[in-house]
Amino acid sequence: MVMNIYWIGGSPCSGKSSIADLLAKQYGWQVYHCDEAFDRHVQRADAVRHPWLSKVPHIVWDAFWMRPLEVQLRNVIEAYAEEFSMILDDLRALPADRPILVEGTALLPELLADIGVDGRRAFWLIPAPEFQRVQYPRRGAWVQAILEQCSQPQQALTNWMDRDIETGRHIQREAEARGLKVLTVDGVHSIEENTQMVMKYFLGGIDK
Repeated sequence: MVMNIYWIGGSPCSGKSSIADLLAKQYGWQVYHCDEAFDRHVQRADAVRHPWLSKVPHIVWDAFWMRPLEVQLRNVIEAYAEEFSMILDDLRALPADRPILVEGTALLPELLADIGVDGRRAFWLIPAPEFQRVQYPRRGAWVQAILEQCSQPQQALTNWMDRDIETGRHIQREAEARGLKVLTVDGVHSIEENTQMVMKYFLGGIDK
């Protein structure tokens, strides 16, 4: 990518979206939320190029969350790998008149490394497991709507959290193996403090 882009990745419930919005507002940057593009990308998916993404519209949540953890983790990594080229296409279509801040779990360290992203422009946020378990059910009615489709909602939520925790561990391993910046979010610091830490890193004020 040639454009002036900054990247905030990490697993769910780490504050990525809030931090991106705060930074975009403060500095006048464009912001691209990967989650907001996901449904559109799923609609464009085909079984040949995007075998996992093309299955998303047919998900039955009751069975989905009962799959073995290693299968869930493998599938989410496959889905993000399939979607990544669509994200890049979206970014190429954005105006290049000001910096772009991209955030989302889909920004796996290995995918960004493959396109040669400068590590000084990429930051990953990983929630501590207990922080995630407490915060995730508070994220909105959409979480409860999914769980209501499950015959064992509490077990489904547990499996969901286990999947996201393992996703975070995968991201952290891949980032640290490449010397990339990772911050654990545990609720000790406010979202504003974490936002300033991310921006300070982008400005060169925090070492890897």
